[in-house]
Amino acid sequence: MKTKPNPTSDLRSVFANRQAKESAKVDSEVSIEEKRKPFIDRFGAEKLDQWKKEYGGRQLIYLKHENDMAVLRPPTADDLGEYMMSIGTNGMSKAVAFILEQLWLEGDHPLVEDEDKFIAVFLQINNLLEGKKADYFRF
Repeated sequence: MKTKPNPTSDLRSVFANRQAKESAKVDSEVSIEEKRKPFIDRFGAEKLDQWKKEYGGRQLIYLKHENDMAVLRPPTADDLGEYMMSIGTNGMSKAVAFILEQLWLEGDHPLVEDEDKFIAVFLQINNLLEGKKADYFRF
């Protein structure tokens, strides 16, 4: 008599394998300098340093999707305020397009024009801006 496969056991095994792969990725992460190198090659170290200096030494935002790249300036409190208001009045995708336009220093237009690339940028920008929120506690 054959026994039926246990779907729960199989699913656990599938997720255990995925978690192992994700752990391996963390161990082999690329350094910041290695991630920054394509941007230095493309835009030049002097230009990147000049932009960083223009914005008070704050970190620039580097976006890359496949071969397309862009450099954004760091957001200000006013930028974040306008972004939050735009979410409420125009919706999330228009708010991301708005803030992307405000922060854009230089880059490839397909990141904005191509729907699939814009979705990837959308997720990264939203993640970045949401990460700017401070932790707080109520007592």
